[in-house]
Amino acid sequence: MKLLKRTAVVVSAHRPYATIELCLQGFRSIVEREEDLIFVNNGSSPSLDRLVSEKFRGITLVNMDENRLFCAGYNAGIRTALAANYDFILIANADTEVANPDFINELLSAADRWPKAAFLGPLVYYRDRNTTQNTRFSFPSVMRNVTTWIPWRILPALRRRHRLQETQVDYLNGVCVLCRSSALREFGLMDEDYGGYVEDADWSWRAMKSGWISVFIPVPGIIHHEEQQGYGHSSFKSFLLKRNTVLWYLKAGYKFSAFLYALASLCLAALRLLRSGSSSTGKEHRQFCKNLNRSYRSMLFGSSSHQSPKPAISAEKGRLEIWQ
Repeated sequence: MKLLKRTAVVVSAHRPYATIELCLQGFRSIVEREEDLIFVNNGSSPSLDRLVSEKFRGITLVNMDENRLFCAGYNAGIRTALAANYDFILIANADTEVANPDFINELLSAADRWPKAAFLGPLVYYRDRNTTQNTRFSFPSVMRNVTTWIPWRILPALRRRHRLQETQVDYLNGVCVLCRSSALREFGLMDEDYGGYVEDADWSWRAMKSGWISVFIPVPGIIHHEEQQGYGHSSFKSFLLKRNTVLWYLKAGYKFSAFLYALASLCLAALRLLRSGSSSTGKEHRQFCKNLNRSYRSMLFGSSSHQSPKPAISAEKGRLEIWQ
């Protein structure tokens, strides 16, 4: 396929997702040359390395010795693309499937209409073509959590539906985003302290501070085959979401909001712990509370205002194994 501008596609994975072949086949059919598809093997098992090496020999392969989480994996692929002087770089999750082969060209056309757009994101389907995933977000706000998130939790029917129109947003979900290389050279790549989650808010915040914007383009792009497991209250993903929200507040200069959010999330975690009792789930909640409390104390009262212990994750089990 002939793309309007020289564009690389970066996909990273730390394990063999069920959709990995579907993902790579779809993007390989879009890019102009096979080497324009960059796959980062983020410390995965040898089986994924063999699969990619045997079935996708023409693509660019970047191998990492260990799983360094989402941000480091994608940064490795983006650096490879920047070194090859691509004009644009599309990042996409390994659990995605191309739904519209022309969506990258649609985003590239939109990039001409929005010359200050560092990030442009397409419409994303959630697990099938009948459901749309919201990928347009506002920067974290404690007041917004109180006025919108809590009512939604009580009455889900109150959730506001987003209109599908081309519009500037605070930030885009990192599941599938077209990045302008010239902008990345100016304000940098993802902050690897995040590991994963909320890093997209931080990235767009830094872009905004440098005069760049993020834009949603309502062109169908991909199907996101997100897994259903791994999102429990005491999961590693939940930890990252909570820890990284406080990290974002601190980096953005909202220390009071960081305190409020940390206090609220610890109280909620404690309530769940009380409800779980002495079951095996209760033990997981207890460890989760300890880890979250320790991380918050390090960020809020440590020697550096926005540094925190970096967790390690098992690539095989996809869950928290070690807290450093």
